Amino acid sequence: MSFLAPIFFAGLAALAIPVLVHLIQRERKEVVEFPSLMFIRKIPYQSVERRRIHNWLLLALRAAAMALVIAAFTRPFFHVDPLRAERLTGAREVVILLDRSASMGYGDRWKRAQDEARKVVNSLRGNDHATLVLFGVRPEETVRSTDSKSQLEAAIAAAKVGSEATAFGPALRFAQSLLTRSALPQKEAVLISDFQKGGWARQEEIKLPEGATLTPISLADTDTADLSIGTVTFQRSTFEGQERVGVTAGLMNRGKTPIQNLPVKLEIDGRVQDTRPVTIGPNESGSVTFQTFTVSEASVRGVVRAGTDALAANNNFFFALSPSRPVSVLIVQAEGEPTSGDKSPSFYLATALGVNSSPPFKIDVVPVSRVNAGTLERRSAVVLNDAGAIPAQTDPLLRRFVEQGGGMFVALGENTPWAGGDPPQLTGRLGGPIERRGGLATIGWLDYSHPIFEIYKDPRNGSLATTRYPRYRQITPASADKVLAKFDDGAVALVERKVGSGRVMTFAHPLDTSWSSFPTDGLYPVVLPDAIKYVAQFEQPDAWHIVGRRLDISIPMAALVREGQAGAAQSDASAARKAAGVVMSPSGAQTTLGEGGMQSIELVEQGHYSVRMQGVTEKRPYAVAVNIDPVESDLTPVAPQELVAMATGSAGATATGGSLERPDLTPADVEKKQTVWWFLLFAGAAAVFSEASLANRLSRKLRRS
Repeated sequence: MSFLAPIFFAGLAALAIPVLVHLIQRERKEVVEFPSLMFIRKIPYQSVERRRIHNWLLLALRAAAMALVIAAFTRPFFHVDPLRAERLTGAREVVILLDRSASMGYGDRWKRAQDEARKVVNSLRGNDHATLVLFGVRPEETVRSTDSKSQLEAAIAAAKVGSEATAFGPALRFAQSLLTRSALPQKEAVLISDFQKGGWARQEEIKLPEGATLTPISLADTDTADLSIGTVTFQRSTFEGQERVGVTAGLMNRGKTPIQNLPVKLEIDGRVQDTRPVTIGPNESGSVTFQTFTVSEASVRGVVRAGTDALAANNNFFFALSPSRPVSVLIVQAEGEPTSGDKSPSFYLATALGVNSSPPFKIDVVPVSRVNAGTLERRSAVVLNDAGAIPAQTDPLLRRFVEQGGGMFVALGENTPWAGGDPPQLTGRLGGPIERRGGLATIGWLDYSHPIFEIYKDPRNGSLATTRYPRYRQITPASADKVLAKFDDGAVALVERKVGSGRVMTFAHPLDTSWSSFPTDGLYPVVLPDAIKYVAQFEQPDAWHIVGRRLDISIPMAALVREGQAGAAQSDASAARKAAGVVMSPSGAQTTLGEGGMQSIELVEQGHYSVRMQGVTEKRPYAVAVNIDPVESDLTPVAPQELVAMATGSAGATATGGSLERPDLTPADVEKKQTVWWFLLFAGAAAVFSEASLANRLSRKLRRS
């Protein structure tokens, strides 16, 4: 027991008062004087009776009354589990936030976390209710508000460590919502976590309801050691007509002891391809490069493994590789123009695309009369470079090509591809050529939010405003069009339109030097390939993804169909966008993708996902590699009181070692919730009344005697 005001114990000296009263008490006797004795000398008489305590019970009541009143003023309280202290003022609504992020797999953290969650459940009494919320990046309500301890304990036992990163903000906001809706008088959130520093953003606005408390239970270790693989890079090369890939893995030693000659393995499709030793000093990084191997098929699955330690998840790094797939482009130009050599109007464009290796472009140049179903088959994009009038039989083919996901880039010059109307393949309506007199035109405005121009937000990456344009075609955009660039006089330079599943861009200038020196500009070999990749919707499949992302699987599957790396039952690439399919997670769980709409999967596990789509007959399932967020490998904890201060408005001591100390519950708060002084004061008053009653009875008895 402790006391808020122990100085009042000095008042216990007053207990001497009733003792003194009893010791000096004299019997009152009627004095009778005898005349015959008046002349006898008085002899002092010492009474022994008056030095004795006549009634011990009366003395005890008087002393107890004073002691109880003094004790009440000292404001005593008991050191009890604060979760039990909360019960003294009514039923509680408790939200148990249990961190299941990847870092909780370090050592025995998860077991300790489950034990702490069970302690909270066992502390529930009476009408208390609890909700179990598991969280990583996002919170998941596992058990809704209940007083069933067995249900809560079963959910805690069934919970497992996940692969997600840590994010405290969403979990605390979820707890805020649950506590706000609760009608119980006491509201509390218990946060059980290793309190990774990377999981807390200081700018997050979180406020628990008024009077609600937050109990942090920290499972962070005082000393940690961990080796992690943070990234893997690839070096592609060609040898004897085959593509070979070299793999380099970057590692980090976050321990105080060096790592000596640790064998790091590269596995390809389940077989060990190469093993290399690595030595890394304390708190240092290192790398290991494996021998090259051939990639001849799509979705080759690879893993880099670097032993095992207390956090085994980040000792493995998963990836998936496919041969570099070229972007197949058909360049269409006017009839009678040379299709090759420096005299060709497509010479500069073909050169710019030909030198690009990431990705490589497969280019064919044909006159407009040669465009047919065969030349359009398996193309990613079509470029109309001042092509002239489109034949009537060709127009439906181009329209269908775009609607089914193909891309089209229209460069306008002297010729007009569509003389009348407003065909969907052409953005806006065309006017004639504009001659700039009294000064050359420049690009005066760009939409820097667009993917092909985003890089030029930084002036160090170059500027498109340096090229001079003596002539350009007039374009009046329609409501469905998006203007991406304008000349300095406000005239439209580049405009985009979505047609079905495809994209169309129209540029008010030809792609040769007939109207300006734009093709000789230093940014021409950069801007044009980027624009063609954009309309072709080219996306090089990422070698890996991070847990917690959502992946639209329809785009890479459609590209594989269109570019011939996967067969299809249907002839058009849009089949892959509409087909149903099955996704198998690394743990073996299956998810069915519905027909139509966006085909996407949520990546929640580390490892390789397998995807099979109806109508797509690739040799092996499409592989998606997923790894834990590198932030999870940094085990540095944040001080729990920082989260408490942000969520409750008051800071306190840190709870460590799995204890249930309340950082925001001061001794005054505990005493206020227990109010022991009131019971002492009541007992003291009862002692006073008992003493008065007993004293009156004794007084009447003495008078009668």
